[in-house]
This record gives sequence, structure tokens and C-alpha cells, in this order.
Amino acid sequence: MILILFVAAGCQPESAALPATTPVVAQVQATPVVEEQSPQKITWEQLDLPIPPDSVFEPWMMTTRVEALEGQQVRIEGYMFGGLLQTSGIKSFPLLREKECPFGQGGQPHHAINVKLAGKLRASYTTQPVTVEGTFHIRPWNGPNGKTWSLYHMEVTKME
Repeated sequence: MILILFVAAGCQPESAALPATTPVVAQVQATPVVEEQSPQKITWEQLDLPIPPDSVFEPWMMTTRVEALEGQQVRIEGYMFGGLLQTSGIKSFPLLREKECPFGQGGQPHHAINVKLAGKLRASYTTQPVTVEGTFHIRPWNGPNGKTWSLYHMEVTKME
């Protein structure tokens, strides 16, 4: 887009020799329109990896399919871990593939996502499925027994 501006001559006597207007041409860059993308809906099946329960994650276990989700805005449904110490005002929790999925000892690390709610967003515990939206990360987390308890992390901006 080209914008033409006109600069008026000044009121000083020496400016009388100037034409009444002097065109000035300036290039104006159009600001690109950024459309808000809705998060990609993913399933737990997409997050499956060949990791047995009670094991330690090794980088060779990761698939390119899961790696492609790193840093992406995603939406996934799961269950809040039932072993939380509080029932309201929850800022972080493990999201599990199924209600019966063990978390920790005996659990499969690709069946858990460590969720951190962004800003002032808080949750109350529920046994019903919840849907979370946010940024997906691959961040293996080992529990006190040295085994990998979860592989994934999400910075959640919306929870239903």
C-alpha cells in the first residue's frame, strides 16, 4: 500500500518560494491478519509409545508422530488423577487416559499429562471426563522411585 502525504509550506517568508504543497511518498506495510487457530484435537492413541509400565523413558522410545506435537496448541479429553490432596482451587494435576489408569508406580508414562493451569485459571476435582486446551510439551518426569511417571506436559489455557 502506498500512502501519499502532503506537507504544507510553512508561514515563514522564506517558504514563499516553495509550492503550496510538497508530496511526500511513504511506504506503509500492511499488518498481516493473524487468525486465531483453534487447537488440534488429539487422542490418547496418538500419544501411545512402546513403553512398558514401571520403566524409565529413553529418547529412542519417542516417535516422530508425537514429536510433531511439541509446542502445538492441542485439545484432549481425560480424567483428573484421583489422588489429589485438594478438591478445589487446583492449579496443576495429572490428566490420565482413563479413570482406572494407575499414575506413578505401575503406571504407563504415556497415559499421563502433567497439566498446569495458566494465569488465574483453577479447577475443582471431578470424576467426570475433562477437556483441556493448551500448549503441548514432551517433558518426561520421573517419580521418587526413579521411574518415568509421565512423559507429557501441558500449559492449559482452557478447561471444560
